[in-house]
Amino acid sequence: MKQKTETAVVALLVVGITALHYVTQISDIHYHIFYRELYFLPIILAGLWFGLPRALWTSFIISLLYSPLIFIHWEGFSPQDFDKVMEVTLYNVDAFILGFLRDRQRMEHERYIEAERLAAMGRALSGVAHDMKTPLVAIGGFSKMVQRNFQEGDPSYKKLDIVLQQTKRLESMVKEMLDFSRPLSLNRSEEDLNKVVEDSLAVAGKTAEDSKVTVERHLDRDLPLISIDSMRMEQVVINLVTNAVQASPAGQTVIVNTSRVNEYAAVEVSDCGCGIPVEQREEIFTPFFSTKKEGTGLGLPIVKKIIESHNGRLELFDNPEGGVTFRVLLPTNDALS
Repeated sequence: MKQKTETAVVALLVVGITALHYVTQISDIHYHIFYRELYFLPIILAGLWFGLPRALWTSFIISLLYSPLIFIHWEGFSPQDFDKVMEVTLYNVDAFILGFLRDRQRMEHERYIEAERLAAMGRALSGVAHDMKTPLVAIGGFSKMVQRNFQEGDPSYKKLDIVLQQTKRLESMVKEMLDFSRPLSLNRSEEDLNKVVEDSLAVAGKTAEDSKVTVERHLDRDLPLISIDSMRMEQVVINLVTNAVQASPAGQTVIVNTSRVNEYAAVEVSDCGCGIPVEQREEIFTPFFSTKKEGTGLGLPIVKKIIESHNGRLELFDNPEGGVTFRVLLPTNDALS
């Protein structure tokens, strides 16, 4: 409702000022100069209220409405003509500057709100995770002790096995919550990114084998050593490969590449799944958003957090043959120098 009212105010100002121009005699030059200056009012309001696109639309419409008056009373590019042309140019320049500044302010405000929200969420998660950690360790430990009293074929043994599996799953969720809530402290060293990928694939290989998905690797052996926290980057690659395996049907292949992209070392993980809808591509990095039934929705936010703490970038794009590719870009020493 508020936006409709603001739009109506801007529209009425534009129409009203234009009407004053066209009903006022051309000989009353002082009035026309005053009306031209009034056009800045709807442009300023549009920039402050709506941002860049609608501010530019407002200045463009004003330019169109006022242009016939310029041509009707054209005097061969006299000083008065030059003044009118410059005024129209200033309409559009002012609209761009005001709209740009308004959009930048809004984005900074949204980032601030998001940072505050994530910080509050992190504090809450940290408290919950710490409260859950001790009981889970006790449940897992006592369940293992009780399970030793039964044979593997005993129904009680199988039930306790389910308890242990679910406890392990909950412990994994607690670890993810703690990873997300804690500030990242990187233990950097000069590492071979290919070795990090190889070690990660050795861990993720069991998941691929169980899912009957092949993992194919193409590693660039000419990559330079880069300054990274190898354990954190293994966590990134394992998460991305696991997601790719789970997204790909049985019998398909997940491809993992390393390469040099300008001043970055890149790791690409490509799946053969059904892709990610465009409207969900920002949401997948939002905490607790998950497309998987058993997902916590913290995997990709943690991955993004780790990559950005390395001054890197995480990109997502569609594959021509279907599925998506996640690309991790990590700055080399050349980029950091």
